[in-house]
Amino acid sequence: MTNEHAEITLTLEHLWQFSLQFYGVREVKEACLSLQNNYHGNVNLLLLLRWLDEQQLIFQEQDWPLVQDSLNHSETLLHSFRDLRRHLKSQVNDALYREALQFELQLEKQQQSELVDCINSLTLVKNAGDPLTLRYCRQLAAEHLQQAFSLPVPHINHPCRRIS
Repeated sequence: MTNEHAEITLTLEHLWQFSLQFYGVREVKEACLSLQNNYHGNVNLLLLLRWLDEQQLIFQEQDWPLVQDSLNHSETLLHSFRDLRRHLKSQVNDALYREALQFELQLEKQQQSELVDCINSLTLVKNAGDPLTLRYCRQLAAEHLQQAFSLPVPHINHPCRRIS
């Protein structure tokens, strides 16, 4: 890894669109759900890390706690709502269940907003080492899922804005 700083700004809308495109790949969705349900991983964090991998960027090792702590505000609410939605699935009509899914998506987007704010406050440098998604999978003992997270991202327009 070099000490060359990368000047880049990520917006919530760009991360959200990137996430929708990447998560839309069947194998990626299945791996994300496995990461979440079997390894207690955070899918929004994984998607941010994949975005950084696409840009060949990394934050400093000492910033990992800051990135993970940025999830604390929304994580409990999101988990509680997800559990409630799953419980209600067999007890409510389809329209109400779809509304619950839409609300959960809004909570996911809010969590991504917190991640974007965090990552934009950090110093990013070119990544010459392992992808961040692989490092995260290793932390969770889910390294076998990395194959799905290495799949090509479907084309999207301008996932970030570089600062000259």
